[in-house]
Amino acid sequence: MKNILSRCLMAAATMAAFAASAASPHRVAGSGPGSNSQWATDQYPGFDGLDDLPTPEKKDKGWLWRWFGVGKPARESAPLQLEWARQLEAKGDYKGAVKAYDALVREWPAMPEAPLAQFQMAYVQETYLQEYGEAFEEYAYLLDFYPGNCPFSKVVAEQYKLVNLMMDTRRMFLGLSFTGNRELRQAYERVVRRAPGADYVPAALLRIADLREQDHDYEEAVKVYSSLRSRYAGTAEARQALYLEAKDRMWLVRRLAYNLPRCKDTESYLRLALRRDPSHPGAEEMRTWLKELRDYMSQDAWTRAKFYDSRQRTRHAAIASYEKFLSEHPDSSHADEVRARIAELKNGASK
Repeated sequence: MKNILSRCLMAAATMAAFAASAASPHRVAGSGPGSNSQWATDQYPGFDGLDDLPTPEKKDKGWLWRWFGVGKPARESAPLQLEWARQLEAKGDYKGAVKAYDALVREWPAMPEAPLAQFQMAYVQETYLQEYGEAFEEYAYLLDFYPGNCPFSKVVAEQYKLVNLMMDTRRMFLGLSFTGNRELRQAYERVVRRAPGADYVPAALLRIADLREQDHDYEEAVKVYSSLRSRYAGTAEARQALYLEAKDRMWLVRRLAYNLPRCKDTESYLRLALRRDPSHPGAEEMRTWLKELRDYMSQDAWTRAKFYDSRQRTRHAAIASYEKFLSEHPDSSHADEVRARIAELKNGASK
């Protein structure tokens, strides 16, 4: 963190012309320059849309400030206010320091000290107060309004660390979390959008898909796993996603077993997954799922084939239906019965 602060200090010293950019803040609702990628993309299947993500609003002074002076800086200039805030922090008055840093940003948003104060505010909340959600949002404000005055990728990495802490330390009461799955998922999504090339992104995508599953959004979880497999192929997380996507697809099939196209699509996915990674730790279970699908589709085809073997249907239609069944399901438990019935129908036709 000291390295991050020193880089912020260097950036501030070399960017005295920041005033113009501060007046027109960088507002991209959760996306920005990312590691190993010049700009993030908004094409993330399984994510919420950009319009649904929280976006930091520009800090203003508010009516309490204007009418009663509540929250005003204790010093008359940005440099002096920054020094005052640092003194409070050094004394251990962390809440007072956060208020002092915040007052600086609100009073002098275009001064070089503003991004330093914004960063330090988030750092104090994270490090000393353990207010992880608040620190995450203050870093988000830094990235949205002062992207050129901080080490962007390092700050996003700090956000990723924070959302992991939020995930791992969230309080529960009667099985319910004080921090909702959607809030955590969107925090991960904002991190991924900002730094799509970072090495922690595959792990973040697994977390996003898991949170989707916890809310029973299996369709969306499948999209996240699919995106992870295609964008980050070769990673350990992509190998996990191969199995986890199959598991979610099977959940959907069992819930919507009447949907034959979904069964066929899932069968195709399982075949592909086993071809790509036949030694996968979950391969045996995936083979079990594949057999389950084949049995289901065979039974469905058997029922449809028998429909044509009735007094209301022609012998030709019945033979054609049974032959189609055999071509699609030669290993079915009904195969011998079908062959015998075809022979019987054909012999009856010759007579």
